[in-house]
Amino acid sequence: MNGISALAVKNLIRNRKAVLLSSVGIIFGITSFVFFVSLGNGIKSVVFGKILAQLPVNIIEVTPKSSTIGIFSFGGISSSNIEDSTAEAISSINGVKGVYKEVVLDIPIQARGEFYSRRIVTDLAATGIDTEIVKDDIRKDFRFEYNEDGPIPVIVSKHLLELYNSNIAQAMKLPRLTPDAIIGFRFKLVVGKSYLAGTKDSSKVKEYECQLVGFSDKAILLGITIPIEYVRKFKKDIDGTGEINKYKKLYVLASGSQMVPEITSEITAMGLEIDKTRKTIGGVISIATLFLGMLSILIVALSAINISNTFALLVYERRREIGILRAVGATKGNIRYMIFFEASVAGLINGLTGVFAGYLFIRLTDYFAKSRIPDFPYKPDTFFEPNLYIFLVAIAFSVLFCAIGALLPSIRASRIDPAKAITM
Repeated sequence: MNGISALAVKNLIRNRKAVLLSSVGIIFGITSFVFFVSLGNGIKSVVFGKILAQLPVNIIEVTPKSSTIGIFSFGGISSSNIEDSTAEAISSINGVKGVYKEVVLDIPIQARGEFYSRRIVTDLAATGIDTEIVKDDIRKDFRFEYNEDGPIPVIVSKHLLELYNSNIAQAMKLPRLTPDAIIGFRFKLVVGKSYLAGTKDSSKVKEYECQLVGFSDKAILLGITIPIEYVRKFKKDIDGTGEINKYKKLYVLASGSQMVPEITSEITAMGLEIDKTRKTIGGVISIATLFLGMLSILIVALSAINISNTFALLVYERRREIGILRAVGATKGNIRYMIFFEASVAGLINGLTGVFAGYLFIRLTDYFAKSRIPDFPYKPDTFFEPNLYIFLVAIAFSVLFCAIGALLPSIRASRIDPAKAITM
């Protein structure tokens, strides 16, 4: 450390109270930055790591066009379906390797069974899906295919199990379950009857045995999903026709990820929509994180004004000292360097303090969340995901804005006339 730097450190120690008071805003801003950006990272990690399981990059989810009234869009209540002819047209697009269909079972059904010595009877929603698209979600030693002699294979959403463990199990005083514990569970499915509706001809009501064979993100959220062939069978038994020519959703398999943009463009040109849930939610989280991060940086930037005022006052009080330094050979550049060095060291200390305070606040918040907030679906072990990059950026911002705050005072200090300053 050269003489000017050593002198700057001594000046900083001597004026520590004034510098500390002006640095409170900087420290608060850096603490907020670390807290909010880490929170955004943590939320994004939970959403994409647990709630929105990633589909393979070469699979495109196609849904009917949303219902719209003026500026309002109602994608979730669209009553339209995808025609069979449309599915065939998509399959002929260059680069499409396969088109897999999902259909709603529009027949009343009811589930009955024993669950931990409790008799359960409930109406159900169900969908049928092409077996090939979910083959990787089926547990070993089980099959997800049409079989007249065996039980009907059923898959359910991973989110449904999480909902049971976090809410239903606690409310009904039932044990929490793991996927392995419930795989193979059997129950009865009554087709053609429910609490709300039923077939006019009671002789058509039939009972089937079902078996849970896997968990999949392609299964209906609240209900069961079965091979599409069973939907055809049930419709034939109840309505007299097993034809299915309208679908709730299509899964389009591209021959490679590089073909996805071109296929997506052609599908949207047909008046259909591509599922953008992941992109939309990710964008919302990113924007919220960016807003809170920018708000924290704004606090730091405004605090730089206090830093500027403090150093301006210090320069005024030390003008005789600065004049003596100029008289004994210190250049204008030396004086500017000294002030900048003092501000940078203050910024470094402020940044480290803010990062430490932010990390401590994160741990305290996590502790409070674990001990006081009740379980809810997908409650994470931690709500935050801090990392070294966030800490380094926070410290860099602190040093930068402290240096900016010292810019004008350093220029004024370098312009002090040595002769006038010494005689004051």
